[in-house]
Amino acid sequence: MAPMATELATLRALTFRISSTATSQLPQHVPAIAASLASCRTLLSSAQASTSKTASEASVAVHKYRTLLSTLLQDRTIQGRWAAIVLIKSTVEIGGWETLQKSLPWVRGLLGILSKPDPYSSKQLCIITLTRIFFLTREYPSLVREITTPSLSPFIQSTLQVAASKGSPALLETILESFNQLLPRHPTTFRTHLKHLHQLLSQTVAPTPSSKLGRDQAAGARPDVTPAVSDAARRLYTQLPCSAPKGATSDEWQKNFKKAVENAHSLGDKVFRAVVEDWKSSAREPATVNGHTLDDEVQDLNADLMSLPPWLGIFAGGERLLGLLNLIKTYILCPTTMPVNLPIGTVVDLLTRLLSLTISSAKGQGFHNAIKFNSQVSKEERENLWLIVPEIHVAAIDLLLALTQRSDASTTAIDAAMLDQIVWVFASEKDSPEIRTACYLAVAQLLLRSGVALPKSSIDPLVDMIRQCCDDILPLDTNGPQLKQSLAPKTNGAPQATTNADAFLKAPKATNSSGNFMGLQNAAHALLPVLFTHIRPQYLSDSLRARLDRTAILVRDKDAMIASVLNPPPSRKFGKPAASILPFLARNQPGEKDVEALLRPRMPVIRTGTHELEKGVDEDEEAEMSEEVEGDDEFVGNELDSLLGLAPTADVRGNVAMAEEVDTPATAPTTLMSNDRPASTIQSANATGKRPQEDLASLSPPKRVKVSEQQEQPHVATLPIQPLAAVPTTIVAQKLDAPAVVPDLSATSQAFVPSTIAAPAAPSSKSENLVEEDSDDDDDDNKISLVLGQDTDSDSE
Repeated sequence: MAPMATELATLRALTFRISSTATSQLPQHVPAIAASLASCRTLLSSAQASTSKTASEASVAVHKYRTLLSTLLQDRTIQGRWAAIVLIKSTVEIGGWETLQKSLPWVRGLLGILSKPDPYSSKQLCIITLTRIFFLTREYPSLVREITTPSLSPFIQSTLQVAASKGSPALLETILESFNQLLPRHPTTFRTHLKHLHQLLSQTVAPTPSSKLGRDQAAGARPDVTPAVSDAARRLYTQLPCSAPKGATSDEWQKNFKKAVENAHSLGDKVFRAVVEDWKSSAREPATVNGHTLDDEVQDLNADLMSLPPWLGIFAGGERLLGLLNLIKTYILCPTTMPVNLPIGTVVDLLTRLLSLTISSAKGQGFHNAIKFNSQVSKEERENLWLIVPEIHVAAIDLLLALTQRSDASTTAIDAAMLDQIVWVFASEKDSPEIRTACYLAVAQLLLRSGVALPKSSIDPLVDMIRQCCDDILPLDTNGPQLKQSLAPKTNGAPQATTNADAFLKAPKATNSSGNFMGLQNAAHALLPVLFTHIRPQYLSDSLRARLDRTAILVRDKDAMIASVLNPPPSRKFGKPAASILPFLARNQPGEKDVEALLRPRMPVIRTGTHELEKGVDEDEEAEMSEEVEGDDEFVGNELDSLLGLAPTADVRGNVAMAEEVDTPATAPTTLMSNDRPASTIQSANATGKRPQEDLASLSPPKRVKVSEQQEQPHVATLPIQPLAAVPTTIVAQKLDAPAVVPDLSATSQAFVPSTIAAPAAPSSKSENLVEEDSDDDDDDNKISLVLGQDTDSDSE
């Protein structure tokens, strides 16, 4: 109960402060009161029950506070009503359902303020508060039925009347933003007000402030339309299909979208009439304009497809076209309450037309300078057209970015064509910082989508843009007077003297003028890493790759440097890797984790210290290491025995003293092989790690003798092994020359060659039968045959 008592005391203090403060001074105290009101959240949002004395006191305090706000809302002074609006909004957001269910008197009082001659700030706060109440009641159907449904229609009528008064742009923007939040949630209520909404939006969607028409001719023009108001109006215009009858919302949205695209085409016919366009659309017929129309100034006095106000003048036409392009972009980006079909082909057709028209350049007659002019249009209008073309191209590129962002990977088929269009525009209008910014952003987006799949023919035209991108990133490092002196014309081998005395003064180093334009540096920096990662390195020349690397190093762009390291250029010399900028990356970004991951990928810990630290190895670790070594040796020995066919059986495998059980004479004479070499010589050779050269292997090609399962049986393994001297040489030769018993597999003939060969005892008929039976069994994969052949020192090592 302690927190409840604290909140009760705070609410009582706030109520006393409001009631004791003069109404004219109350607006100065409202910010502090609203901040302290947040500590009373539990008290205002809990149900008030009179089961205890504390609960009864809390109920009285809350009732007194609400009554005080209702009284202020009906106050005669503007200051009192303004303070009540702010405190009501704070209370509603804190109180939750308990406060919302009792807010109907407040809603009626706020609706009454909209019809009073209060200042724009009070009406703006009143609209915000009512919008917030309607928005919060959306979660409670009972409150929607009791509060929102009977109050929303009067609210729309009052706000439309306020918007028609052509007052403050901030108030108009607030009204449009309020409708943007309420119309998708209450489309049925707005359906009866669509006519008035269309009249308001037609004046604000695509304004033409540069129109030369008078006030009597342009009755719908509004002087209070700002870019923020136009943006809010376009978003509301795209939400109007939500109020269509049930089942017709998607068709209405698609119909309005096509109407906007068609209106942009018809407007382009008037604005671009100074040139003869090479673009031809397959969806619409070219416009036919008579000579009389061309003699007059470009204009549109008739109502178009969207019932927009008329305009006059080439600049007004450019502003109207920009507004329509932004409207189409808003159609693509804004979410809808239902699934819609987006006609991508019509948008691409419009983009192709807009980007195909470029400014003619006097530097040369390239493919982008072949523009045909209309002789029926004056030169002044044509020159004015070149002033608005860059802005139109920027809006068109923004529309392309919106299309690629919304459609994701479903429109990658148009990337190559759009990339060519952007390169075309960049080559003609790269002097404009806005064009360079838009082109950098568009190229980066297109390369991210399908840059790796583009051929070299699509990458080569980007060289000029890549070089310009590096120039926009790097600051200029030239001295003004020195530059002027180097560019001064020469007469008789000496430069002419300048008359500007200020040129002799030491001027500071010039800075990059491109950095003054917002977004250009960010767009260039965003494009630089994409050039490394999404363009095949073999498509970039050595000089261009060096320019990119140098730019990334000088500006210390970590993302670009990492991208360069991860995508190295191809080596021009066979066997020699290409140079990497990894040392520069490690020096410029020493503390970055991703750089450390590149420098030390999964590197083990290296212990450093004195000799005593090296000796301080735990005895348990040494014991484990020795056990592992012994285990490994034992495993290798067992494998070698199994390869030689002398491995012990399961019964005697664990017996270490197996060699002692073999029946061998105590005093065996020195046995000789076929080349009369003593066995001691063979043992000494084995001790040194060398295998003895045996002349016996030259008698026959290498053969592999398969060891049978019966030889691995216990009764066979326990047979005494006779010394080598007891085996006649002729018998060994016969065994080696038996091709029918041992198959010849030359692919693995030298794979397993033992260092010493122990011949079995004298052959008997029984053993020969076993060998013949085992030789016929080729399906047993567990058998590893023995290869008899000549070994060399290099193979044994």
